[in-house]
Amino acid sequence: MAHDADADVRLESPGVTVRPVLLGAFACVALMLAAIWGLNAVYDRQVPNRTLPAPEQFPSPRVQTNQIEQRQDIETAQRRLLTGYAWADQDKTLVRIPIERAMAIIAQRGAQAYAPLLPPGPATASPTAGAQRATTGQGASPGTPEGKP
Repeated sequence: MAHDADADVRLESPGVTVRPVLLGAFACVALMLAAIWGLNAVYDRQVPNRTLPAPEQFPSPRVQTNQIEQRQDIETAQRRLLTGYAWADQDKTLVRIPIERAMAIIAQRGAQAYAPLLPPGPATASPTAGAQRATTGQGASPGTPEGKP
């Protein structure tokens, strides 16, 4: 009997009404479309309408038929630079010498090959000024006579 009393009690139906769910979904979609349309309208108003430039035509590839001769010309020019004498700057203060001669000069100098060079000028013109600079680390000042401090 207790079981029959439970059967008479009505429970809530397990189904969900579809109408409110569909209305909510349609409202969300409509709100999203309205936002997209509104942002697009603002963008069109704020950004000026510019036309894109026409695409450029790339030149057709050139077929190089004389690559061996071009390489030989480049090697000849480089060999000429490495084996000849020439001015290295337009002021004609720096000379380019052949690489074999440069290596011979460095080999001759031995341990002193990479010692700093003295700058050219009147202080290095006389042998006493060069000796004084080598021993004291300073040369004669420009305003004083050589040999007198």
